[in-house]
Amino acid sequence: MITAPYIKSHALRTLIAAIPDCVCEFTCITRWLPEDIASGVCDIEIYEDIAARAGALRVHPHLHAKYFSNTRTALVGSANVTGRALGWNTPSNVELLVSLPADFPGLREWERSLLDSSVKATADLRDRILAEADELKRSRAFTPPPEVEQDDESRVDLWVPTCTVPDRLWLIYQGRGAGSTVASAFEAAKSDLAALSPPRGLSEELFEAYIAGILRQMPFFAEIDRLASTGMTDSQAHNFLAERLGERVESPEHVWRVLKAWLMHFFPDSYRLETGQDVLVKGKVIPPR
Repeated sequence: MITAPYIKSHALRTLIAAIPDCVCEFTCITRWLPEDIASGVCDIEIYEDIAARAGALRVHPHLHAKYFSNTRTALVGSANVTGRALGWNTPSNVELLVSLPADFPGLREWERSLLDSSVKATADLRDRILAEADELKRSRAFTPPPEVEQDDESRVDLWVPTCTVPDRLWLIYQGRGAGSTVASAFEAAKSDLAALSPPRGLSEELFEAYIAGILRQMPFFAEIDRLASTGMTDSQAHNFLAERLGERVESPEHVWRVLKAWLMHFFPDSYRLETGQDVLVKGKVIPPR
């Protein structure tokens, strides 16, 4: 079961693709109000996405819960089915999902109550919701909440840094550095800052902490952090990036050089480089007193 008031089509398709072939049916419950469709926080296309996998879509207009269950384990928390909520877009939201056994007291009863109080989505209901949403968009403007991204199929959801001089980011964030930074690095820094979206007016200390916090919560960086715990050689990193990023990047070697620079700059107490900077290792060496 996939349950969330806000569901974006591209995020839902990613979840559906992860459902094992042995699962012959699943249920998705959402709010699906005309104002949700008009504002872009939920997509009308999820009806076709679910039908294509022989799933069932149900609608509950007062839904606020975020709940994911595979009948053995349930995740309960704050994450909607969006790229930002699930850590697939940059910047990602700070969310919480707690894993509970499916037989946790009260969960089955809650699930049954939700199913009983929701209604089955039909093509007719979809068409009526879409018509009302179109009418709402004609009559007034909608601004989606900042935690829900707008659809843009051309975007690259998995962001990786491109600026080769992360120590210049603070200067460029302040609107300076154009004349003292190589043009390609300056443009890369602006692109990275646009992706990370730091709020205006931060002090240098808060800016550094903000960027480090965004990096720390990204699943991509969490994978690198895990691999570095036993030492990650350059060749291992190149293979990891080639597999993880595929055709999105031309040179895994260049991406890794940039990533190492960012890790060493924003986490100076968390990593070290060994063997002529060929191995990234999690952990700082404490010199003897």
